[in-house]
Amino acid sequence: MTKLYTTVYNFIVKSIKTILLILLLPILVFATKTILDLRKSAAGTPANIIINTQNPGSNISPALWQNISQGGEEPVDMIKPIIGQIRLLHPQLIRVDHLFDYYDVYRNDNNYNFSRLDEVVDSILSTGAKPMLSLSYTTASMSKSGQNAGEPNDWNQWASLVKATAHRYSIEKKISGIYYEVWNEPDLFGGWHYGKSPNYSTLYINTAKAVAAGAKGSVYKVGGPAITAYYSNWIKAIFKTASSNNVPLDFISWHKYSTNISDYLADFDNLNKILSDYPKYFNIERLITEIGPNSDPDKSYDTSQSGIHLISLTTQLYGKIHRIFSFEAIDGPSPRSSVSTGWGLLTHDQKPKPRFYAFQFLNKLSGKLLPSSGDGSWVTSLSSKSGSTFQTLIVNYDPKNTHIETTPITFQGLTPGRYQLKTSQYLGKTTTKSFTVSPSGYIENIYLEPNTAYFLELQMIQ
Repeated sequence: MTKLYTTVYNFIVKSIKTILLILLLPILVFATKTILDLRKSAAGTPANIIINTQNPGSNISPALWQNISQGGEEPVDMIKPIIGQIRLLHPQLIRVDHLFDYYDVYRNDNNYNFSRLDEVVDSILSTGAKPMLSLSYTTASMSKSGQNAGEPNDWNQWASLVKATAHRYSIEKKISGIYYEVWNEPDLFGGWHYGKSPNYSTLYINTAKAVAAGAKGSVYKVGGPAITAYYSNWIKAIFKTASSNNVPLDFISWHKYSTNISDYLADFDNLNKILSDYPKYFNIERLITEIGPNSDPDKSYDTSQSGIHLISLTTQLYGKIHRIFSFEAIDGPSPRSSVSTGWGLLTHDQKPKPRFYAFQFLNKLSGKLLPSSGDGSWVTSLSSKSGSTFQTLIVNYDPKNTHIETTPITFQGLTPGRYQLKTSQYLGKTTTKSFTVSPSGYIENIYLEPNTAYFLELQMIQ
């Protein structure tokens, strides 16, 4: 009897332990998940978006993102075959370079043929955009080195070419609002320097004066230096050059390729510090005339991640930078690497890539900017009021493609009543739901997988 009793007792105790373990397992799992979440958040801040629906501000300006650069892939009019597709994106500016070495403009001194460049400019206009003409490059026949992009043999000859170009498009073709950018990546093409020979300051002075002479009486803008990345010494140098030589400087420009949005923001912060020493230029237009995740083509250019990169850039640079230019409109004729067809919004055979649709997704945003707060390290947003509809663009961008977050979006100041919320996912589905908002307000929790974006439209229905 004693042995049987012991056996039964042990069985009961073991069974109770097993039951308790099963009952406690969810709590243990939850506790473990909480610890993991806390560890993850230590490396960044989760978002908690709060939107003030009662204080709309200035009109949302799509000028930030509605700009495209086309690189020098081949010396033909690359915009012409894609006019219809690019028009769908509502571009404001399309930038082209290699004007003089690709399109056979310069024949000899004071002898120019603009017919091929005219075709490119006409194609840009047909998309609904204005041209940004990156005034580049000297041809081999007019440079000291005997190579394209070298310092001119004769500065008067270069100035004459630039003056004729500005006159052709601003005066003869009567295109108002052209942007003239002085060179393309001078620190790379031609080996220009801000403090020694060949000197970019000399290039800028001669070019800006020639533009002013050729486009006199028209509406245009001139600026630079269009360097390969943001370099503070180059920016300081162009401020000093323009100010001390009394030449126009309507915008500053540089290029930026990085998967980390914080790099773009760091450049902006540095620029603000510089501008405090140059108050004359404090409100100057700030243009990043080439942007993308990587200066070399990689697989992201063929996937949705490049589109998410653009959407996230827009939410974080809005109100800081005036224009960003996505590089580029269309791929060149040959694959650039084994993992990417190129940087284009479209493949060379004119098929849209995911970043093409990111433009259309961004173009949904309209109306007046709504003040909001609570952006996080990965999840950021931009909100507006368009008519009676409250719009919110929210994006979770993570270059490592791992971060998942559920983000609360609080709409403050809503009039109590019945509402409808339409939620559209970038490259995904659209859902709609209705609910009643009480006087205490409304919170929408949105689950964001890595590299996803949503567009929310909230409207009162009764």
